[in-house]
This record gives sequence, C-alpha cells and structure tokens, in this order.
Amino acid sequence: MDGMSRVDFTDNLKLLCGHYPSLAQVCKKMGINRTQFNKYLSGKVSPSKANLRLICDFFGVEEFEILMPHEQFTKQVIAARSEIAPQDGYLRKMAELRGRSRPSLERYLGWYHEYYYSLGYPGRIFRSLVQVSTSKQGIAYARYERLIGAAARGEKVTHCRYHGIAVNLCDRIFLMDYEALTENEITQTVLFPSYKSQLKHLLGVKIGVSSKSHRTPACTRVLYDYLGETVDFKKQFRGCGLYEEAEVDGRIRAAIDNRRGVDESLFLAIGE
Repeated sequence: MDGMSRVDFTDNLKLLCGHYPSLAQVCKKMGINRTQFNKYLSGKVSPSKANLRLICDFFGVEEFEILMPHEQFTKQVIAARSEIAPQDGYLRKMAELRGRSRPSLERYLGWYHEYYYSLGYPGRIFRSLVQVSTSKQGIAYARYERLIGAAARGEKVTHCRYHGIAVNLCDRIFLMDYEALTENEITQTVLFPSYKSQLKHLLGVKIGVSSKSHRTPACTRVLYDYLGETVDFKKQFRGCGLYEEAEVDGRIRAAIDNRRGVDESLFLAIGE
C-alpha cells in the first residue's frame, strides 16, 4: 500500500467507523486489537492481508473499494449504502452478521446433494441440488429442485429455485432462502459444521411448508452430501427428485430418519 493509498484507506476507514457508536465496539466485533486498529486509523501502519480481509468483511466492502480515493469512495460506496440505510435494524444486523461469517464459511463453498423426507409426499425422500458460493456481501447459496419421481419418464416436471444466504453463529450454520420463481415460500435450515479435514456430510434440521395446497408447516432432518467445487449441473440435476426409501443409501436414510426416540426428538420442548 503506497503513501497515497494509505491516506485514502485511513480516511475511508474513519468514515466507516463513524457509522458505529464507538471504536471499542468495532474492534470487539471485528476481533482486532484496539491499539493495532488505532495505528491503522492514524496511518502509521497498514493492515496485513488477513486483517484487511477482516476489516472489509466486517464493513461489507471489497478491498479495492476501501482503497479508492476518498472522494470516489464517499460518492460511490457510501452513497450506495445510504440508499439502503432506511432498512430496519433487523436487516442491517443480518447484513453485518452475514459479512462477518464469510471467512468461517468459505471452506463450505461448492456443490451438494440435499436429502430429506418430503414435506408434501410422506414416506418419500427428496433430493435437490445446492450450490454454496461467495458474493460481495457474504456467503450465498442456490437450491434447485425437480418435483417429479427420480425415475419418472414423460411426466410433467415442476422446477423450483431458491436463493438464500448463510450465516455462522456460535458454531451453527444458518441457511435462509426464498423460492425465487413464485415467491411463495421461505425456508430455514440449521446445520452442524464439519470438524473433519475432508468435507463429506453436513447434518441438521429444515423448516418449511408442504408443497401441497394445504401448505402445512413442518420440519424434517436434512443431510447435505458434498459433491465438490464443480459438477456437471445437467447430470446432477437430472438425478434430483422424489425417491422411494429403498432407492436411497441406508446411511443417508438413517441420518435423516425423523422417527426417533423422545431423547432425540426434533421437538425438544415437548415437556416431560
């Protein structure tokens, strides 16, 4: 970072910090030492690559933006942020949490098969295709569904596409999405993170509504099966749809089985 860039960076950083009640709050939430952060604000030193990434993720800006000439930064970046400033506190906080979650969720980027017992077709298992990707604001994902029997031929196929965001809070991964084609549903999934060096499966619980006309709220166990960073989309999507139980691997069936004992119930608040 040259001298001019450092001056612009310092001015831009001060401007961003001005949107928060105190520097102490900024440093605590960001996880950067207050003394070190003051050196960045004074222009005495430049942040390391890792700390620059932390700063950008926290404030929801890109590295090239925070290094812009200050006047350009104020006009382009801050002006764009002010256009969404009237949004309520919940949305502002969600945007902040999403940005802060990006570093811890980047290891989960890639493609997955999602398995769960269908909310609309009891006894059958649904497989969809999920892509987890990174965006300017944080981690995003898209979920692709085919509402048809996996082995069906010549039947009408209904396609659904969900767009969502991912947030990591206290060692749990929260996924929230909406149906993008009809905008008639919002779903939420909570997953346990993977502690293994090689990513294989993610387990959790999914909450949504039945696709049938009665739209009954329901929850179901879910398994994400990691496929890799890239896939043949047509091939993998063609294999999505409704499956009979016997058609699905026994280990997957066991992981998403909702017929558990009281000690493993989906509903922990059922009383004694």
